[in-house]
Amino acid sequence: MLAKNDEHKRSILWRTTISVSSVLIIVIAAFFFIKLFTDNPMEGKWAYEDSNLIIQVKNNGTAVIQWPDEFEGSDLSIEMQYDVNKDAKIFTLHKDEAAVKAAVEKSGGVVADEQADSVISSLEGSYDYNIERRQMTLTEREYGEQMVFMKK
Repeated sequence: MLAKNDEHKRSILWRTTISVSSVLIIVIAAFFFIKLFTDNPMEGKWAYEDSNLIIQVKNNGTAVIQWPDEFEGSDLSIEMQYDVNKDAKIFTLHKDEAAVKAAVEKSGGVVADEQADSVISSLEGSYDYNIERRQMTLTEREYGEQMVFMKK
């Protein structure tokens, strides 16, 4: 051992070890406790069950909506702003005209302005959300239509 027969040194080492490990446990517990209340439960990449729609929710208030192979020769990818109310479990998507125009330009003319606008308008709005394991259900607040997504 480090302090062979010196009881005083062993006592100091033991107290130091216990103190450091106690502080470490408290710091780790505080980290997980804070993360529990500040983390965005919707963050991640979600694939729609009924089509090839993918929503990638980022932590900075933006969500990237993607439709791989929806339009011949182009993948539509549009960035939207969102708000999450964790207390009421409401997810709101906001349309950004500049992002729609940028997505149309990026597609190289394959996707028409009206097509992209109608697709985004259909997703814009407020949804009640429910997340269980790796499944997210978005229920439209006005009409009650549901969309089920699986986490990728």
